[in-house]
Amino acid sequence: MFTTKHQSENGILSLSVASLSLAVMIASIAFSFAHRGEVPGKLGGVGLFAALLNVIGIVAGSVSLKERDIFIWVPRIALILNIVLLLVWTAMVLMGTIFGG
Repeated sequence: MFTTKHQSENGILSLSVASLSLAVMIASIAFSFAHRGEVPGKLGGVGLFAALLNVIGIVAGSVSLKERDIFIWVPRIALILNIVLLLVWTAMVLMGTIFGG
């Protein structure tokens, strides 16, 4: 209760980026299902942009973990979520490239 610890701004940024990327992923998957997989190539560009956002989130999360006197759980969750989302986006883009024709 009485502590000098604070939330890291970079950790919050990283978590926000991960949340945005997750929302874009859910919307992209829903759009793809609604169109039975026949989606424009621009959707792949959205995936690449979201993957780039995850790289920024990973950097921000890593920087925030080096800060002193912060609550550590936000940067840790954000870093894990950004790494997982980056791997999933990469797999989706590669699968779309290989199997999409």
